[in-house]
Amino acid sequence: MVPGGHGGAASTARAVAGTTDRRLSIDILKIVMALCVIAIHVNELESLPNGGAFLHGGLARVAVPVFFLINGYFFETIARNGGARAYVVRLLWLFAVWSILYLPAWFNALLQPDLWPLARFTIMGWWHLWYLPGLALAAALAARMQHWPEQSQVAAMALTFGAGVAIVYGIAFGVLHPSPRIFGDMTVLHRNGLFLGLPFLLGGMLIRRHDLENSFSLPVLAVAAAAGLALMVAEGIALRQNASGLANHDNLAALAVACPAILLFALKLNTQSRSRTVGTYANGLYFLHVVFCVIGFRYTDLPSLQIFCLAVAGSIVVTAGLIRTGLARRLL
Repeated sequence: MVPGGHGGAASTARAVAGTTDRRLSIDILKIVMALCVIAIHVNELESLPNGGAFLHGGLARVAVPVFFLINGYFFETIARNGGARAYVVRLLWLFAVWSILYLPAWFNALLQPDLWPLARFTIMGWWHLWYLPGLALAAALAARMQHWPEQSQVAAMALTFGAGVAIVYGIAFGVLHPSPRIFGDMTVLHRNGLFLGLPFLLGGMLIRRHDLENSFSLPVLAVAAAAGLALMVAEGIALRQNASGLANHDNLAALAVACPAILLFALKLNTQSRSRTVGTYANGLYFLHVVFCVIGFRYTDLPSLQIFCLAVAGSIVVTAGLIRTGLARRLL
């Protein structure tokens, strides 16, 4: 999701570090995860029995944590080589640029007499743009922690991940009652750089540091990924059916199994690439699809599946244009 590199709902790995370590399997994984993000935002299966919980609240929720893992995998080298500061600055610059580009979609916040919603947008990001400040925070924290003993890093991963899951379940079952006036969208409490970004970014760094994909066979990783996805679906359906309150699905416990297994499986395939084009299209799908979602939901009566197709096709066309003009290197 960040221009130029492999990492994360993209990564600045190539832009910042100049790395040529590209894997086609990772770029293809990014495409699949970007499509999952669009599926979350469109929720085209909501009309089917348990369809929303199956995809929107289950399978597709692996997308953002997998992006953080990918970012972490390539950030490990960047941090080790002293490039963390430039990486974070680049992310914040991109956040500012994309926030301005999307201003027509969220400018109503500027017109409100209450400045707090505008402050939340400025700090946390509007809609999908939250990923950029979230990744910047996670990267800054991970860079400070890179010289910690590894047991301490694993403990930090467990604590922050567990806290995110606990907040989701606490809100869903009425144990926590955060103020809508203060927080607005409750997801900002757990879907952020600390409780979602940091544990998976650190996880990606540890995978890279120890070449963990070489510790497992491809069949074992395939089974683990399938089992993790099955757990995601089961947890998503169970949470939706049993929660007494608002049940957000960003921080699910099954992510701890599904996401590392998915990344390790893709790494194990180890298909190299000399081109960044596939990764650029993945970044384009992530950053641009909301334009078409806004158009579809605000100005048409199209069903969700057609809006999904519009978002995918429109993002591909605009990304191709950005590649041809050279703007993709700056924005994607």
